[in-house]
Amino acid sequence: MKNNFLKYSRLSIRNGIFMFSSIRGLLSLETNKIIDDLKHPFTCPDSGGTLKGLYDLDWIHKSIDREELKTRPSGIWRWHELLPVRDPENVISLHEGDTPLIHAQELGKELGLERLFILDESRNPTGSFKDRGGSVTISKCKEVGIEQIVLPSSGNAAACFSAYCARGGLDFIGFVRDDSSQAHCVQVEAYGASTFVVNGDQGVCGRLAEEVSRELKCLHATLPRNLYRVEGKKTIAYEIAEKFNWEVPDRVICPTAGGTTCIALEQGFSELIQLGWIDRIPAIDVVQSDGCAPIVESLHSGKKVKPWGKVDTMSAGLTSPSPACGDKVVEIVKKTGGEGVEVTDQMNLEMEFLLAKKEGIFLQPASAASIASLTNQGNRKIKPQKSETIVCIGTGTGKNAIEVATGHLGKTRRIEPDIKEFLKIYRGNE
Repeated sequence: MKNNFLKYSRLSIRNGIFMFSSIRGLLSLETNKIIDDLKHPFTCPDSGGTLKGLYDLDWIHKSIDREELKTRPSGIWRWHELLPVRDPENVISLHEGDTPLIHAQELGKELGLERLFILDESRNPTGSFKDRGGSVTISKCKEVGIEQIVLPSSGNAAACFSAYCARGGLDFIGFVRDDSSQAHCVQVEAYGASTFVVNGDQGVCGRLAEEVSRELKCLHATLPRNLYRVEGKKTIAYEIAEKFNWEVPDRVICPTAGGTTCIALEQGFSELIQLGWIDRIPAIDVVQSDGCAPIVESLHSGKKVKPWGKVDTMSAGLTSPSPACGDKVVEIVKKTGGEGVEVTDQMNLEMEFLLAKKEGIFLQPASAASIASLTNQGNRKIKPQKSETIVCIGTGTGKNAIEVATGHLGKTRRIEPDIKEFLKIYRGNE
């Protein structure tokens, strides 16, 4: 791993010393102090609050040719100067990132949009965009000597972290909610992690994970403590800008639970602006289920984000009843000129199947929400111009929610090996 990165990172030299990351430390968002990322890698020692990676962007601007980045091995770690791991020997990777940006022309025609693109994050190792943050988190844990992680999850994050912990030799404890898919649970078990299905929603799982982290003195790897999930996901912004030849799209639409992706996009695009590689941040739109939409409700009410009541949706990946960073997400959406939209389970399902039939992309319902937001009726529909360039983030594969699809598609027809029987059925459907 190290020699591979050294080979393709020959420009990353400062004062004659090879530098894998340009990180200067971590910025405390509460105290504005710079924190040593090796001594206090997860929370501010003074306030206990959220941290953010602080990089030597001036040095990168002077020293790194953005076109040279394309010659490096694919994946998020080709952006290593902008990631928080100092030693390449600590990188834990399964070749995540550099997922395809697909021009959805047929679906775009149906929606009246000429430039609709899908960033297909289902191509990541465990089938979702969580792998970006998982790789960076586990790599940093290895760098600072953390050996055990606990995490509450609706499914994708548990599958991701169990895989990367297995790769890095860390112990993982996952608490998944009682309506998580069997596919996720099987994956976590297969990776050798300790998995527990908890009777309760995401909030219940989170409280249990917090208690366990205190008792076992292990890392509770969720926001706001775990900035490295944001650090990993911000590479989505880098890749989008690069794929459009540094002309950013008009808007990026992301399915949203706690809002990590929105925060990551804003951070990634902001860093590119500071580097002089792009000149603006696109509108960032957030989409939530109408059965759990605390961030969208705040955007429309103008009030602070309030805890949601009873969660009522089958889209587990869109549920975070009390998003810790909700107010920050609202601020970003407003600042970038974005919008907040609620979608129904039925809309997500219909879009899941329509996208599969029109474009050959099979996303889970929660992931299809980004595109479903363009079909909503009433005042809360995202209403782009026909010629706008739109990127919808397809966060995860439909294979991880196969029970949902099966329940709505029905069983595959079974026949005898008889061509007459086949033709009778087949031609009857023409």
